Amino acid sequence: MPMVLTLLVSLYKLCRFFTMSGAEQLEVPECVSQAGSWAGSSRDHRVSPGVNTDVRAALDRILPALHRAITHAKQAASPAELSRAIAEVFQLVEEAWGMPTLGRDVAKVLCDVIRLEGGLDLLLNLLYTAELETKCQAGKLLEQILVAENRDRIARIGLGVILNLAKERDVPQLAQSVSGILEHMFKHTEETCFQLISDGGLDAILYWCRWTDPIVLRHCAMALANCAMYGGQANQRLMIEKRTAEWLFPLVFSRDDELIRLHACLAITVLATNKEIEKEVERSGTLALVEPFIASLDPEQFASEMLDSSDNSQGRTADDLQRLVPLLDSSRLEAQCIAAFYLCTEAAIKTRQKKTKIFSEIGATQSLKRIVCYSTSSTTSSLAKKVLRMIGEEVPRRILPTVPNWKACEVQTWLQQIGFNSYCQRFLDHQVDGDILLRLTEQELQKDLEMDSSITRKRFFRELTELKTFANYSTCDHSNLADWLGSIDPKFRQYTYNLLTCGINRNFLHRVTEQQLQEDCHINTGFHRVRILTAAREMLHSPITLQTASNGTDVFISYRRSTGSQLASLLKVHLQLHGFSVFIDVEKLTAGKFEDKLTQSVLSARNFVLVLSPNALDKCMEDPECKDWVHKEIVTALNSGKNIVPVTDHFEWPDPETLPKDMRAVLKFNGIKWSHEYQEATIDKIIRFLQGRSSRDSSAGSENGLDCLSPLGQT
Repeated sequence: MPMVLTLLVSLYKLCRFFTMSGAEQLEVPECVSQAGSWAGSSRDHRVSPGVNTDVRAALDRILPALHRAITHAKQAASPAELSRAIAEVFQLVEEAWGMPTLGRDVAKVLCDVIRLEGGLDLLLNLLYTAELETKCQAGKLLEQILVAENRDRIARIGLGVILNLAKERDVPQLAQSVSGILEHMFKHTEETCFQLISDGGLDAILYWCRWTDPIVLRHCAMALANCAMYGGQANQRLMIEKRTAEWLFPLVFSRDDELIRLHACLAITVLATNKEIEKEVERSGTLALVEPFIASLDPEQFASEMLDSSDNSQGRTADDLQRLVPLLDSSRLEAQCIAAFYLCTEAAIKTRQKKTKIFSEIGATQSLKRIVCYSTSSTTSSLAKKVLRMIGEEVPRRILPTVPNWKACEVQTWLQQIGFNSYCQRFLDHQVDGDILLRLTEQELQKDLEMDSSITRKRFFRELTELKTFANYSTCDHSNLADWLGSIDPKFRQYTYNLLTCGINRNFLHRVTEQQLQEDCHINTGFHRVRILTAAREMLHSPITLQTASNGTDVFISYRRSTGSQLASLLKVHLQLHGFSVFIDVEKLTAGKFEDKLTQSVLSARNFVLVLSPNALDKCMEDPECKDWVHKEIVTALNSGKNIVPVTDHFEWPDPETLPKDMRAVLKFNGIKWSHEYQEATIDKIIRFLQGRSSRDSSAGSENGLDCLSPLGQT
């Protein structure tokens, strides 16, 4: 009887909830998850005869236990019974996802059964009506079962429930599961992405990016990657307006979790391939971190770690992987690099699952071969070769990029590689070299080289266009016309040699007429001619902004990479969002030229923020010759009279006598204690120091009371 009353009260609250409207609660359509549908008789979900024998055997073993657990959950007479039933369902689903080779197929069936038997609707009800502990348990299970059909169900009836939970940002237990649910829902449709962005889902993810919980941060990175990949260009613009590119910086910059960094890199790279927002993405500074990070990874070791993880052991679906192919075909090296790495790790997983055909099915094989042939990045080319070898494809030879300088023998090699062996002798008889190849017309191909079939000529020109697009024209292109054409549209690089051989460079292009482009330069597509001429005239009239070293930056951030990189990256984002220009070095390089550049960066900055994380000054103590980077930066800042603002995070001030004399003066500056819970308040205080109040001023010391303020988040 008490359970019946509880259920009736819950249903009453649920109906009230679904009819609410206003700023605090989002309206949700009437849910079909009513008591009658939950308490119905268990359906007979027979395993289809066409299912793989091993999958069938696993399902025959697991499904009866799943049916019982769902029934127990629907009929639970107490919170303890409900908790045990949910835990049993979770264990069965988790076991299925962890099965080598079969996991995705088995788990998919279990997720469908949970939805069809009313379990999905029950979880939504619990996420609204239950106590915190049960909410967290329900959220954890929901996160595990969000396959495509279940995402459809959530999008139709439960998105408001999830978004209202996302408003409870400062509850750590909920944040782990809600961020995971949002991660999956950003994969649903562009319309769902728009609703999630409009109603606070993206705001919650960006808020959690400043936390330190690795589970939450992993979900955040993957949610942002999914939003960028599945949301479409309009939603990508909204992501930029909400400063997503800046908040990706600490995720990429931190060394704590490589999977977080990888997905954050994927997110920023996908955003950068959108030409409309490319400049904003570049200005965030996050994109520059991608290639160095990917180059530092071993894809096979990374794949091995993913196979050992229950969350990633099944790899990605064909739909997920197909969305990487446009990155392979992008003109951005960062995009090619991360897509090749991602596919390399997936190739290791799919090889173990014996599902390597997926790469040819999604059209990745030809793109990978193209990268091997033409990529200027050794890292990207090496990754593409590894993928091709793992999936059993032939690895092509690299094509020399300086096509204008090719001899006839190099043209022969290219013809063989693209499958035109039967025409090699005719090209050789006419001594076709790189220069002639790049200027070859269809009439010459048909009449002189006897390529009679129009279909064969189309195939040839398709390959030739690709060669022109990826060729290196630096030996004859002194005005960098090729890259300028590529900035308009990557495929416009194919016109470079036609323009150069007519004596046209970037400086002269604005004087050329559309008729000349068509008749003399053989640019036959009218829309391409218009776009090129429009861009040339815009370039002529656009103002040129000169940046001088004397302008400098507002803030130079000095930090110890081993313990202070996360705080340094957070400071960078916060200060940028408040309008400050910030310099933070990425890799602490050891080359001499970099040392000069780093010193100059300190000298040109108006303020010097020193991140004092645990043991940040230990290496300085035994550095009388000033070889340590942090030591050098501090001494440079002291000698040039910079406004030094120390920011401490669990830092113990050392005895001055233990430090070299040339840097002891830094201990006289008042340190500001960083608070993860009160980030905005701490940033406000740092800004006061940067805006003119010296950190030597004792009245502006670090003993500002923050206890009276409400915390921004629990980390």
